[in-house]
Amino acid sequence: MSRSKMIPYWFVAPAVILFLCFTIYPIISSLLLSFQKMDGGRYVFAGFANYIRLFHDSVFLKALYNTFIILIIQVPIMLILALILASALNSQLLKLRGFFRVGFFMPAVTSLVAYSILFSILLQDSGLINDFLGLFGIHKIPWLTDPFWAKVSIILALTWRWTGYNMVIYLAAMQNIPEELYEAASLDGAGRIRKFFNITVPQLKPVILFTAIISTISTLQLF
Repeated sequence: MSRSKMIPYWFVAPAVILFLCFTIYPIISSLLLSFQKMDGGRYVFAGFANYIRLFHDSVFLKALYNTFIILIIQVPIMLILALILASALNSQLLKLRGFFRVGFFMPAVTSLVAYSILFSILLQDSGLINDFLGLFGIHKIPWLTDPFWAKVSIILALTWRWTGYNMVIYLAAMQNIPEELYEAASLDGAGRIRKFFNITVPQLKPVILFTAIISTISTLQLF
C-alpha cells in the first residue's frame, strides 16, 4: 500500500488505539475475570461458579428487580416529557425560548454529588417538599426510608436530571423537519395535536429510538 493511502489510517489510529485500550481490553478482561476466583493469593479458573452464586443471591435479585421497575417507569415518563417540552420550546410563538431551553438543560450538567445532596435535602422528613405538602394537610411522606417511596424518589431525581438532555436532542431533530409538511397539513385543516402525532412523532422515530436505547443503558447502570 502506498504512503498516500496510509495517511487516513494514521489519522484514525489514535482513536482506534484508545478504543482498544480503554473499551475493548477492559470488557474482555472483565469477562475473563468473571470466570476466576481468588485462591491462595492468586486467581484460578472457577468456571460458572461465580454466576451460579450470583443468581442465587437474594440481594442481587432484589436489586435487579428494583432496577427494572425504575427502568420501565422512569424512561417512558422522561422521554414523553422531553418530547412534549421540545415541541413546546420549538414553537415560534413562545418568547424567551433560549432562556427556557438553557433552564431545562442545566440539570444535565449538574454534578452527580450536587444533585444527590439537593434531593436528599428536599426529600428528608423535615425537607421542603414535606413542609410544602403539610400546607395542604398531607402527612409527611417517607421519601428516603420507605421502599416504595425510595424508588419514587429515584425516579423523580433521574427524570429531573435527564429530561432536559433528551429534550435538547429532540429539539435539534425538530429543526430538520421540513416546514412544508406542517404547511401542507395546515391547508388540510390539521390542528396542532394532529400535526404532532402525524408529522412530528413519525419524523422523530429514529431519534426516539436512539434516546430510548441510551436512556435504557443509563438507567440499567443505576444497578
